[in-house]
This record gives sequence, C-alpha cells and structure tokens, in this order.
Amino acid sequence: MTQQTLFEIAPRFVNRSTKMVTFQGKLDLPIHRWYRLTPSFSPRLAADIALEFKLNENDFVLDPFSGVGTVPLCMKHRGIPSCSVEINPYLHFVGTVKTKTYSDLDAVRDVLLDFSTSAERELNRLPDERQAENFLAENAAFVPALHNVRRWWSPGNLMQLVCLRRLLLAYKAAPDLHDLLKLGLLAILIPVSNAKHNHVSLTFAETPLETVDVAAILRRKYAEMLYDLEAVRKLPQAEVAVYRGNSRFLTAVLPKSRRASAVITSPPYPNRFSYARETRPHLFFFKFIENAEAVGQLETDAIGGTWGRATSVLAAGVEPKNDVVRSQLSPYVKNIHPKGDLMASYVTKYFNDIYDHAEQTSMVCEERCRLAYVIGNSKFYDQPLPSDEILGAIFQHFGFRLDRIDKMRKRQSKSGLYEAVVFMSR
Repeated sequence: MTQQTLFEIAPRFVNRSTKMVTFQGKLDLPIHRWYRLTPSFSPRLAADIALEFKLNENDFVLDPFSGVGTVPLCMKHRGIPSCSVEINPYLHFVGTVKTKTYSDLDAVRDVLLDFSTSAERELNRLPDERQAENFLAENAAFVPALHNVRRWWSPGNLMQLVCLRRLLLAYKAAPDLHDLLKLGLLAILIPVSNAKHNHVSLTFAETPLETVDVAAILRRKYAEMLYDLEAVRKLPQAEVAVYRGNSRFLTAVLPKSRRASAVITSPPYPNRFSYARETRPHLFFFKFIENAEAVGQLETDAIGGTWGRATSVLAAGVEPKNDVVRSQLSPYVKNIHPKGDLMASYVTKYFNDIYDHAEQTSMVCEERCRLAYVIGNSKFYDQPLPSDEILGAIFQHFGFRLDRIDKMRKRQSKSGLYEAVVFMSR
C-alpha cells in the first residue's frame, strides 16, 4: 500500500543519528560549540535542509526561533543571507556574538590574552576559599541577583565568578571584543556550577562542586574561541542579522525591505521545557533581565512558556482562540483535560501561539517560499499529541502546502516520542 503524501520520506531525513539531529552535533564544531543549550538542534540538520531546498546566495533565510543562532551561523558560512528572531535576551546575545564577523583576529587574540592574564592575576589575589563568604559580603553589589545563588555555585567558585564579573564590567575594549569576553565567561557558568546536564533540563548535583581553577577554565574557553574564529576565517561570511523580539509578532520585528524565501527553524516543543528557567544564571549574571518578575513575563510571552507567572495564566484556563485551533485540538485535549486542566490549558495556549506565529510567518515570506519546522511530538498523561501534524494543519490555514513530514528519530525520554521535520511551501 502506498503511503499518504503526509508521511512520504526523503532518505536524507529519516533514521538520523542523535548527533545528526540534536545539540550533540555542535559539540565539536567551531563557534557552534561556544555555548551549550541542550534543547537545540544540529548544524548538520540545518545544512541538510539548506541542501534539500537548494538554497544559494540569492535566497534569504529566516529562523523565527533563533535560540543560540544555529541556523543563521550555518547559513552565514554557506554564503546564504539570513536573519533570525529571539525573545530571550541572553540567547539573543549568544546568537548575535556567534554570528558576527571578526576580521581583525590579531585584536581578538590580544584582548583575549590580556583579559585572561588580568583574570588570572586577580583570582590569585583572592583570599582562601574559607574566607569566601566574607569576600561575597564585601562585594555584594557584584553578586548576581539570582534567587538562592549559593545553590548554583559553591562559595569558592562563586567568589571567583564575582571577581571576574567585577573585573569584566570595568574592562575597556571595543564593543564586539568585549562581547566575546562576556560570552566566554557566561559559557563557563554551568561547567563551574553545581548544576549538571544529566537531563534535558539542568539538575543540581547531590554533592556541590568543589572549588576549581576558574581562571584556567576561562583561559581554555578563550583559546577555543580564538581557534574557532581562525578555523572559519576563509569560509563565506554572508549577511546575518539577529533581532530581539517575539515570533508571534514578526511584522513588528523584521524590516519590511526584504522577505524570506525560506524558513528553517525549530520552535519550542510542547513539552513544558522552560528556556527562561534554563538560562536564569546567565540572564542575571550580566543583567540581561532585571528581576524575577521580568523573567516571569518573558516566560509568559514565549511560545510554550510554562514556568513561573506563566503557570498562573494557565491555571486560569485557556480556550482555543478560534475554530481552526479548536478543530485541531479537540481529538486530543478532551483526553488530556479530565486528567489535568493545567496541561490542557498549556497545550491550548501553545497552539494559540503557533496560530499567531503562522499568520505572521505568512506575512514576512515571499509568495513562493519553502519552510522546514523541526519539532517533536508530545505525551500528556500517556495521551499522544501529534504536534508536527497539528502545526502543519495550522500553517495550511494560511495558504501553505504541507509537502511531507519526515520522522527523523525516536526520542529516549518516553516511548512513542519522536522528532520530525515538517516541510511546507507555497
């Protein structure tokens, strides 16, 4: 029996290894490896989609869920102009720094070495770790305003990070170079913390991390960054712009001068993962966000937001915004609702937001365009939710054709879960 068009599969996108789909595919790639975000996808997947679409320098690619800038960085080094949108201010910073072109590598080398040397000198002057609490009290103005900050870092490591924060805030360098220094420091926050990447979300180790040589870890990170910039200097350096904004309001974020000929992206999966929660230490370390209330608002505004204030919004109940969303969700939400009103509201809000996003996407793309959305399905109380199919159906409402859905790999968190790429066009 011939399969339906919806489930036709191209050899390039099925039975892919974990490394070919997930963040693991960027751990050994220049620049992509600078900062680890577990729920992000492989640069190889983005590159393969670009090949599938036969994109070239005359195209313009949009990623409305930029994350750590995987898609625009891939497109840049393939010579394809691109832009992306990111709501999280820290992740916007990461994507911006990673996709910039650093032409004067001698200046980069000098600044990284100079700050590394200064950092090592200052950290060597710190008191013994047994005096860490006294140091932190004396430098309270430089301690990140993160709730329960000592849960994140042992006193000796927090003392070193506070010293580096104070040093970098006073350090003079060109803005682009200062941002490189900042990203390098932010990239080591978790490796020197009590948090671990044992699951999709960060978890805290049972035993706090002992005091480590933070200066040495930072020096290695800066050496890696310089090595990577030298490794890519002969690759194409296409135009890239990373915009801060909400993908539900793309027309208010993106310039009207150019429309996208292709969209390559991976929206948050409807699995209650919180990007705001995952990046809390980074958001507060250099004040990308002011307070816990602002973090709660960020989570509420984000598609798939579920943590903090967003939970209160869901608890009040959420209804489908129109018949399109209602008709797509009714076969599934009715089975979730009796077991958990909060989860039913979460699913409804998620696809209400996807509807808004799809409408906006239709307005910022060229009349002829191609779309690839990487997304995973979900389960709530053992009730399956085919997120890929629902997303495709919502986009069809705005004039896009659903070409096919390729199920790329099984996920290990629960049985029956998979990651797929939804191919659409108009």
